Amino acid sequence: MRRVALGALLATIVALPAIAQMEEVDTDGDGMASLQELQTVYPNLSEDDFAMLDANSDETLDADEMTLGIEDGVLATEDTEAVDTE
Repeated sequence: MRRVALGALLATIVALPAIAQMEEVDTDGDGMASLQELQTVYPNLSEDDFAMLDANSDETLDADEMTLGIEDGVLATEDTEAVDTE
């Protein structure tokens, strides 16, 4: 029973960044993230990477698909700043 509870807790912790990202990305409020919506936050996200994450090929990502993208490193969970070399 403890293992099940721990597994559920870990799954929830992993899903939280995706839920937060979905709220930031989902500009039309449909609960899904289109390629265009994602590219406003992740401008380097390619169509191929998006298609790889879109497991059900519905041309949008749901929270589960975004979670996989975060876990795989395709979608970063933290903003990175460019380093100014001047």
